[in-house]
Amino acid sequence: MLGTACFIASCNNGAAKTDAPNDTSMAKTNVALPYTASYSSSFKMGNPEYSAMILQGSWKDWEMNTMDNMKSWAADTLTVYHSDNTMVKGIDSLTARWKRGRAKYSAVSTTIDAVVPVYSTDKNENWVLVWATEIDTDLDGKKDTSSVMETWRINKDNKADLLYQFDRANRKK
Repeated sequence: MLGTACFIASCNNGAAKTDAPNDTSMAKTNVALPYTASYSSSFKMGNPEYSAMILQGSWKDWEMNTMDNMKSWAADTLTVYHSDNTMVKGIDSLTARWKRGRAKYSAVSTTIDAVVPVYSTDKNENWVLVWATEIDTDLDGKKDTSSVMETWRINKDNKADLLYQFDRANRKK
């Protein structure tokens, strides 16, 4: 895709080039950062199929209350760090926890704000980043809204094996 974009850009019949700061075709590869990233700072766009897998698997299955589908896209060894500072290891434990949690709601409505698949070139790992807004309706009809950010790692078997989840309640005061 990037190659196609570069090819098309090179065939612009002499149109003037811009040096606009937001022109991603001119992204610098060696920029001095004020901090050294402890994990990696070498990422490129990843496989969009991983984004579809996470949105269908995690997000849509949570919304539709179909957590039994998790084994099709999640590794047996999946480790999840939830936003409430709990950790769950293993797909069976996670499925059970998510089923208990989802049973507290009569409805869930999700808006995906952004999803970005990325590939760490120095670690040889695929990740999917998701930003979303979730509106949960409890069994008494009370609604609660949260902003959620999730970071999913995809393993060599093309299954999710790690999740870091962060959220912020959007409660009115």
